[in-house]
Amino acid sequence: MTRHSHQTVPTQRVDAAGVRFAYRRFGKSGGVPLVFNQHYIGTMDYWDPAVTDGLARDCEVILFNNTGVSSSSGEVPTTFEEMGANAVAFIKALGLTQVDVLGISIGGFVASDQRCRSFANTLPSAVPRPARARSVISVPSLSRQSLHTPSPHGEQAE
Repeated sequence: MTRHSHQTVPTQRVDAAGVRFAYRRFGKSGGVPLVFNQHYIGTMDYWDPAVTDGLARDCEVILFNNTGVSSSSGEVPTTFEEMGANAVAFIKALGLTQVDVLGISIGGFVASDQRCRSFANTLPSAVPRPARARSVISVPSLSRQSLHTPSPHGEQAE
């Protein structure tokens, strides 16, 4: 069996929620996969292979283009909630019941939205619970909480 890297893995496609998602899946299988959420209209090619290949030594890595971005069909969503819902649809289409999620910039917001969504209730009863993001890694991103938390000076974050 060929062990692929970030630069050698072929692009695959899966249909979900009326969108044809492009993705790449590589690394050590058998555990909880790590799904990468890119910054606004960033593609799966923006990730640094040194990072993704490094992580792929210990876990399966899944890179994808969200709705309307690059080789995925549809229109780019206008809200984090829509981006999160599309990412959840993508994850479900792969048949995954649990994932870890990493997001950068706006992808961090999308990852947070995925974490907040338990999509177990929308899956058939035969699918084990919980079916959701197990953990979220947000890289240079604000969180929704930081947007609503007063500063030490009593000001609301903008």
